[in-house]
Amino acid sequence: MCRYSFKNYKIHFACFDCRKSFKKLPSYDLMKANGDWTIYSKAFVGYNRLRAKNFRKANPEIVEQLLSKYQNREEKCPECSKLMVNVGKDFKAPKKEKKKEWRILQGLYDSGVSFGSCGCNSIGYVPRTMRDYVAYLEQEKQYYQTRLISRTAKSQKERLPDYIERFEKRLHLIEKELNLITNE
Repeated sequence: MCRYSFKNYKIHFACFDCRKSFKKLPSYDLMKANGDWTIYSKAFVGYNRLRAKNFRKANPEIVEQLLSKYQNREEKCPECSKLMVNVGKDFKAPKKEKKKEWRILQGLYDSGVSFGSCGCNSIGYVPRTMRDYVAYLEQEKQYYQTRLISRTAKSQKERLPDYIERFEKRLHLIEKELNLITNE
């Protein structure tokens, strides 16, 4: 059963420079605490799409305020004041002294790995050593190359540009991370 469906868990934000992570309230809880949930639900969550669309059209300043306050939310690191990244609910931060593990987690994040799931399972394997990390990246690279080639060959008629673009982007990010590691 999905553990996230019964309770709102806090979202992890990380500062890879300071090697710190913080749990922050999800936007839904912030909206309720600030008294903005009713307006937000009228604009985005309502069951009547036309009514929500008309509300957004009639109140663009309110919509812009809600978007900047909740959807495009930015959290700053209390130590260095740089923007932290939303790493999801399943992020497990290593101790501050473990620089290599932080480097691996940053690389995973930069190469497109999400530390979030629906709550039914975890994010999967997270390498702990640089050797395991390089092997993991090589395996992921091979996986995406194979899938991209097979998908392209199968779908010449219908070409799925979205799928291909997504896989090419992920491949590019993995190759970029591998290049960074080999040049360190």
